[in-house]
Amino acid sequence: MRVAAPRHILALAGALVLPLVAAVAACASDDPGGTANDDGGGDAPFLGDTTPPDGEAGVPAGEVCGDAKGLEPDSPWPLRGGCPKRGGVSATMGPGAATVKWSLPLLAGDSSPALGADHVLWIGTTEGDVLAVSPAGTIVGALRTGGAVRSSPARSTAGLTVLGGLDGKLYGVVRTQPVDAGADGGDGGDDDGGDAGPAPNRAAWTRPLAPITSSPVIAGDGTIYVGTNDGKLVAVAGDGSATKWSTTTNDTTGSSPCLANDGTIYVGSSDKKLYAIAPDGAVKWTFDTGGAITGSPAVGGDETIYVGSTDGKLYAVTPEGKARWTYATGGPITGSPAVLGGTVYIGSDDQKLHAVFTPTGAARWTYATLGAVGSPVIASDETAYVGSGDGTLYAIKSTGLLYFAVKAKGKIRSAPALSDDATLYVTTDNALVAIGR
Repeated sequence: MRVAAPRHILALAGALVLPLVAAVAACASDDPGGTANDDGGGDAPFLGDTTPPDGEAGVPAGEVCGDAKGLEPDSPWPLRGGCPKRGGVSATMGPGAATVKWSLPLLAGDSSPALGADHVLWIGTTEGDVLAVSPAGTIVGALRTGGAVRSSPARSTAGLTVLGGLDGKLYGVVRTQPVDAGADGGDGGDDDGGDAGPAPNRAAWTRPLAPITSSPVIAGDGTIYVGTNDGKLVAVAGDGSATKWSTTTNDTTGSSPCLANDGTIYVGSSDKKLYAIAPDGAVKWTFDTGGAITGSPAVGGDETIYVGSTDGKLYAVTPEGKARWTYATGGPITGSPAVLGGTVYIGSDDQKLHAVFTPTGAARWTYATLGAVGSPVIASDETAYVGSGDGTLYAIKSTGLLYFAVKAKGKIRSAPALSDDATLYVTTDNALVAIGR
């Protein structure tokens, strides 16, 4: 996904759905890298009619990205959720087959990858490393921090990888190798440079804050917004030189902020509230849910905010802080929604992915898996890619039918990242996995 919003919208508006014959062929794949299957939901993937009722079809996508000027230009996936609104939508196609290109053993299940403009992946590990990984699955850079890194990185317009650690620091990280070093060769899992191991990454700056599991978002002016586990949302200068302000949210679990078109920052909290915060740090309003908010909110094309809660409900909230509707799943929601046009997608601990109509909050369909469902990503043809605690990555067409499924070498909690070459990257509890042709 290119971060320039106009191209993003045009690409989404002109996307074509893959032919059914291709889906059948993909589901029949016997590629040894990953076996397609319809376990969990293949027998009853629908809830009600998959055709939108009159008046709900053809909802425009709207501005799905937001102001991406603070993110690295030409990055296919610069941060978790794809862009500042964290809508989880890509302007490119996803993988068309259940093929594992490579897997790299890593303890990185809490961190979602970001991709630089050079297609190098960035990821944090629970062992305390910030890693750069080539598109071929080779580690080409590493920075050891002082604690586990569960934050998902963001790529800044300055070409830095920004993320936080449990050591209480926010990092701006740069590679010490040339940009193309190790990016196009080698087998997955082999460190670049042989016995010497990967080259060291370098911290261009660090900013002491408090332990961080939240993932930063970067505004158009370069300001970095990130939550800290001592209950604050913090605004940091783009060069890491200063803390501009901090606002109390009472969150201790790491909900990640997102940005609306007008610069409002939305972030959830373990105190069961959604916060709307102005760019100067003032709280505009709060919205009460019935449980903790651990995932990130997402802002739709019409600026409606969608957020899940551990009370098992998905909430649609207006920019003024009023409820539009609520949708009940059968279990706690701990991840983040993805939204495009007339549909918002949310995973739940009820082991289902739910597709919900944005105008009314009515169910469109559900798809059942065999584990808690994480945060989805939506490709340009409206295929949803989502991981489950059953260790499977599911590709589900816009009709609610299974396209393919592939075993991903571990439980999946975090959101995938989608590159512009149709490769999907997903972290499990023990590996970074690339899925594509």
